[in-house]
Amino acid sequence: MDFSQTIFFDVEQRFSKYNTQKWMNMWWTFCFYISAVYVVIVHWGQNLMTNRKKFYLRRPLFLWNLTLACFSAIGFYRVGGKFLDDLERYGWHQTICSLEWLEGQSGLWCALFGYSKVLELLDTSFIILRKQKLIFLHWYHHITVLCFCWYAYIYPHGQGRVFIVMNYFVHTIMYAYYAIRAQGLVRIPLAANIAITCLQLSQMVFGVATFVDAFLMLQTGVACNVEYMNILIGLGMYVSYAILFSRFFYLTYVKREKK
Repeated sequence: MDFSQTIFFDVEQRFSKYNTQKWMNMWWTFCFYISAVYVVIVHWGQNLMTNRKKFYLRRPLFLWNLTLACFSAIGFYRVGGKFLDDLERYGWHQTICSLEWLEGQSGLWCALFGYSKVLELLDTSFIILRKQKLIFLHWYHHITVLCFCWYAYIYPHGQGRVFIVMNYFVHTIMYAYYAIRAQGLVRIPLAANIAITCLQLSQMVFGVATFVDAFLMLQTGVACNVEYMNILIGLGMYVSYAILFSRFFYLTYVKREKK
């Protein structure tokens, strides 16, 4: 059975970015209100749990991570499949500068990608209820990705598909790893933790390189569907991620190993 011809086939084929883009254009600033409420709830939740016993939530955490892993895997299959096909047919430049991927099958999963960033905020609730350490990188990454994804949908740029494919791929592995860890049935070696962090860091480094490539194309007059504002915001965001993930890697693995 051809998997690509079964799940949501009719919906995918009929999808048009017009209505989604129209809705986003009207409501995209709502992501700032969502982020503000999220930060307040995170602060309130941590204070609420200060003198309370932690929740274990092993089964809900497993199901949550498994759901996100499956969603990311399908998204990667849908968007990544077309990306690789376009790359083989048209080459790097045309593939990353075209906006044709916002329609149809690929377009639907790109739109779902943006909406999913709201749901991913619920990741933090498990950290708070289980009284685990909540680091700045975690909540900063969540709110900035959410706001940039919504902004980038109404002002799309060709390179956006590269980041969506990378994120879907990394999240497939990351959430599958979290699901296995939540079960607690298998002892996961430290090397797996390090590999996940290296994968995330590699995503940030490649993201920076992609935005630099887009900037150089504009500087040299190469035609491409990208604007300086997209590059400025995206590059600043990915550089900050690269710095924070590098710092996390050093403090968690290198410095601890020295001790």
